[in-house]
Amino acid sequence: MDVASTLVLARWGYFLSVMILFGSTLFPFYALNRSGTASRAQQPRGINLALALATIAFAGVWLVSFAAGLTDREGTLEALSGVLLETGFGPVWIARISLVILLLGASLWGPPGFVPAITFLILTCEGWQGHAAVWGIVGSLSQAVHVAAAAAWIGGLVPLGRLIVAARRDPTATAEVVTALGRFSSMGVAAVALIAVTGALNTWQMLGGVPDPGDAYGRVLLIKISLFAAMVCLALHNRYFLLEKRMKVAPAQGLRTLSRNVLLEQILGFAVLLDVSALGLMAPNM
Repeated sequence: MDVASTLVLARWGYFLSVMILFGSTLFPFYALNRSGTASRAQQPRGINLALALATIAFAGVWLVSFAAGLTDREGTLEALSGVLLETGFGPVWIARISLVILLLGASLWGPPGFVPAITFLILTCEGWQGHAAVWGIVGSLSQAVHVAAAAAWIGGLVPLGRLIVAARRDPTATAEVVTALGRFSSMGVAAVALIAVTGALNTWQMLGGVPDPGDAYGRVLLIKISLFAAMVCLALHNRYFLLEKRMKVAPAQGLRTLSRNVLLEQILGFAVLLDVSALGLMAPNM
């Protein structure tokens, strides 16, 4: 596998791990009642630890692969040192690595609120490197908000799906699913609005207009926008058709459909992250 492919996959694995960890550990604070069924949607500490370890591993592969791409194999360590100590985004990488190590400790011993707090800080590091950082503080803040909002939505789908599966096994918990879905949808409205506004701002800053399907960067960006639009359509269907209508008339059938839709929404979200992982390594044509 060449360096470019390794970088894309490493970035994808990194974003998947940290976003699922953030969204799934944030979910109980706004969506769940303290009941037995709802507790089954909470992220087990062992899964948090596994995701934290995956975040460390993928971050390491990303950093080493990036350094390797700057030089030959024999000079990788020297290039790595140069990236961390002599470049403008070196401090961002040092902060990211430090936070990820702290995340590992929080996953093992910290109270529940520590994990979403630390993962939020890890996510905001994205605003201070890459394309967004070129545009100064506005671009950095916009990108940080964009990534955190996306993580809250995509990562929150995981415990939501787990709660739906639990309710399908225990139909008496259907009311809890309805409550959680309503709260998740309210959060999702805010997340989608932030994603759309910051995404449009970032695109305008980088391209000076709309994406051009005539160049590679524009095509990949349009694929990302299309996948995001499909996720929004599914979310709207879940909220305004399944929750408001089907769940009231035929709860069992509604849960089956909801389970399928949430799984599809997760797949679309993961595809968006794969697209983003490739997009971040491409140069926009201005």
